[in-house]
Amino acid sequence: MERIVLKHLSGSKANQVEEFPLAHVKELILGRDPSSTVKYDPDRDDLVGRQHAKITQDPNDPSQFIVTDLNSRNGTFVNRQRVAGTVRLGPGDVVQLGPNGPEFIF
Repeated sequence: MERIVLKHLSGSKANQVEEFPLAHVKELILGRDPSSTVKYDPDRDDLVGRQHAKITQDPNDPSQFIVTDLNSRNGTFVNRQRVAGTVRLGPGDVVQLGPNGPEFIF
């Protein structure tokens, strides 16, 4: 079964692994909002916005994934580079929500 795997490196979810089967998930919303797919602790992960970023399949190539910053105040970073708009994600890329915010391996 194809799935998205997030291995959390830091923040309130450090050392946790989350898996999302592609058959059931069209997009992952990352944030502190209770409706987010990947929920962060509102007190401990204060650099994360309520709806900070989203990960979706690339509409032009469903075998690829993209991350989009949802106009978060602190920004989204992929491999230490700040995302402007949308950036393609590859296996092993490190995503960080805000400078010094929680990180995970995609």
